[in-house]
Amino acid sequence: MYCEVVVNVHALHDRRLTYRGQAKVGSLVRVPLGNRQVAAIVVENLDDTDRTDQEIKDIIGPLYGGHVWLDANLLSLADTIAEFYLCSYGAALELMLPVPLGLKETAGLKRAKVDALEQTSEVLNRTKPTEFTPEQLYAATKITTAMTNGESTPYLLHGVTGSGKTEVYLLAIEHALRMGKQAIYLVPEISLTPQIVSILSSRFGDRLGVLHSGLSPGLRARTWKRIQVGDIRIVVGARSAIFAPVSDIGVIIVDEEHETSYRHEGGVNFHTRVVAQLRVNQQGGVVVLGSATPSLDVYSSAARGKTNLLSMTLRPQGSSLPEVELVDMREQLRAGHKKLISLPLFCALEERLAAGEQGLLLFNRRGYAQFSLCQDCGHIPLCPHCDVSLHFHSGPGLLKCHYCGYTERVHRECRRCGSLSLRNRGAGTERLEEELIELFPQYSITRVDADTTSRKGAHQQLLSEFGSANTQIMLGTRMIAKGLDFPNVTVVGVIDADSGLFFPDFRAVEESFHLLMQVAGRSGRGKLKGKVYVQTFNPDHYCLRLAAEQSYEAFYKLESRLRRKLDYPPFGGLVTLHFRGVDQAKVQTTARSVAMLFGSQTGIVLLGPIAASPERVKRIYRYQLILKGESRRMLQKLLTGLKQEIDECCSNVVNWFVVID
Repeated sequence: MYCEVVVNVHALHDRRLTYRGQAKVGSLVRVPLGNRQVAAIVVENLDDTDRTDQEIKDIIGPLYGGHVWLDANLLSLADTIAEFYLCSYGAALELMLPVPLGLKETAGLKRAKVDALEQTSEVLNRTKPTEFTPEQLYAATKITTAMTNGESTPYLLHGVTGSGKTEVYLLAIEHALRMGKQAIYLVPEISLTPQIVSILSSRFGDRLGVLHSGLSPGLRARTWKRIQVGDIRIVVGARSAIFAPVSDIGVIIVDEEHETSYRHEGGVNFHTRVVAQLRVNQQGGVVVLGSATPSLDVYSSAARGKTNLLSMTLRPQGSSLPEVELVDMREQLRAGHKKLISLPLFCALEERLAAGEQGLLLFNRRGYAQFSLCQDCGHIPLCPHCDVSLHFHSGPGLLKCHYCGYTERVHRECRRCGSLSLRNRGAGTERLEEELIELFPQYSITRVDADTTSRKGAHQQLLSEFGSANTQIMLGTRMIAKGLDFPNVTVVGVIDADSGLFFPDFRAVEESFHLLMQVAGRSGRGKLKGKVYVQTFNPDHYCLRLAAEQSYEAFYKLESRLRRKLDYPPFGGLVTLHFRGVDQAKVQTTARSVAMLFGSQTGIVLLGPIAASPERVKRIYRYQLILKGESRRMLQKLLTGLKQEIDECCSNVVNWFVVID
C-alpha cells in the first residue's frame, strides 16, 4: 500500500510525493524528506506505483492520532481553488486545515479557557419576532424554495440598513435545519461573531459553533471535530469559516458581502464570496449574499440575471432612513474653526446628548498623528523595516509602524539635526478622543480601534458598555461602521470623509461609498429620528453627494459607466501578479522578465511592472504587474499556460502570487 502526500515545503507544494505505508486520506503524517522530517497531507491511497521500492521511503507515522481533517469535499474544493486562483494544490490544502501543518502536535492538548459559545453579547439579544414584513416573508420564501428544489443560483438580499435582513437569514437557516442540513453564517469581522452567536443561540439553542483564526488551536480542532460528527449544525465565523467541514450544506450566508475583509491576502489570495459559490456548486446548497450596499461585482451579476435579486426597502419598525448633511470643511476653516469636530456636528451632539441620546463618530485613522515633522530640517521618522512614516501614539508615548508593528520611543529633539521644533501632523482617533473630552467633559467616551481592542474580549466589552448606555459617545475606525444596532444613537459624524477617495485602487471610491452608507445606517435605527454629518473638503464629489442622497442605484449606474470606459471589473478581466523578495534588484528584475513573457500576447493590456505602495513591508520588497483583458477566464487561461515559465523566472529567491479581479 502506498500514499500520495503533499509536504509542508513551499517549493514542493505543487508536487505529490509517494511513500510506502497506510494512512487515511485527509489526515496528516510525518514523512522523511532528504535528511529531515516534515509534515504532510495524505491526498490519495494507491495499491501500486510505477516507482521502484528502492526509490520509495516509508511513512514515519501519523500526526494528531491520524484524525481525518479534510474530507473528500474539501480535497475537491482545494483542487478547484488551485485551478481558479492559480495557486499550488498544497497551498490551498494548508489554507483549510484547522491545525498547524507542522510536526508539533498542539491542537486538542489543552482546554481552552473560553468556550466560543459563551462569548454572547448583551448588545444584541433578540428572540423570534412576532411578525414579519411582507418583504421579509417574500425573500425568505424565495430562498427556502430554492433550497427545497436544489437550486444553486446565488441570491443577493439587497436591503437598506435596518430592514431586517438578519431575520431572513434566520428563516433560511431554520429551513435548512428542518431539511436535516447544516448552515454556515459568515460575518466580515471576528469581532462581530459574539453578536451573531447571541442572536442564533437565542433562536436555535446550542446547535452552533464558532470557527475563526482568533481561536486557540485546541478549541478550533475540537469545534472542527464536532462539526464533522454533526453535533454542530450551524457554523458562525469570519472568512476562514467558509472551509468548515460541513458535509450537507443547506445555506451559506455571507453577511455584508461588500466588505473588503472577505478578500484573503497572503499565501492564497481568494475571495470568500467566490469560494462560497464554488462550494455549493460541488456540494449543493444556496448562497445568500446580504448587503445594504452590494459590491458592484455582485449587483452587476444580478443585473445580468446570474444572481437572483431580492430587495428590501423598508425598516420593520417603520422608522425612516436618517438625514445626511455634507459639511464643507473649507467653509469651517474660512470661518476660523480649526477643530476636528465641525460646528454643525458639535451643536447636534450637544443637543442630542443633553436629551439622553448617543453619538457615534467614524474616523478611519488610528493613533494621535500620522507623522512627526522637524520644522527645521524636514526630517520625518521612518520605519526601518517598511517604507512608511511612523505614527505617533500619545497613550504609550511611542512612534509606531502600522504595517509591521515596529515601535520606538518619542524623542524630544530631531534625531537628524537636534532641533526641538518637532510638530505632529495629521490627526487620528487618539487626537479626536482628546478633543471630545475637551468639548464634552461631562460625558463618557469610548474609543474603538485596533489599539483599544487588542486585549481579548476588549472589543465586546466596549460595545456592551455603549449598548447599555454607560458611555454616551463612541468613536472609532471602520470597525464601528458595520453590524452594530444601537437604537439610542441619533447622531453620526464622519470625520475626514475624503480620506479613502484617492487611493490608487479602482475600487477606492466604491469602498468609500460603502463605508459612508454603512456608518450612516447606524443612526436612527430605533424610534428616534437620526441624522448624519459627513465632514469633507470635496462636497461636490459624486461619491459623497450620492451617499448623502442615500442613492445606491444612482451610484451604481455612475460608477459602472466609469468602470466600463476603462474595462475594469466587473466589465473586464483584471489580474495582478505580485512579486515578493528580500533582494530589491532581484524582485525588480524578475518582474520585468515575467512581463516579457506577455510581450507577444494579443488581447491584453500590460501595466507595469511597478513598485507596490509601499514598496517595502517587513523588509520584503514588493512589485506588481497588472494584466487587463476581455474577461477573467481569458486571463486565467493565459496564466495557466505560462505558469511553469513564470515559476522558472522566479526561481527560489522571489515568491509570486496572483490576485484575481
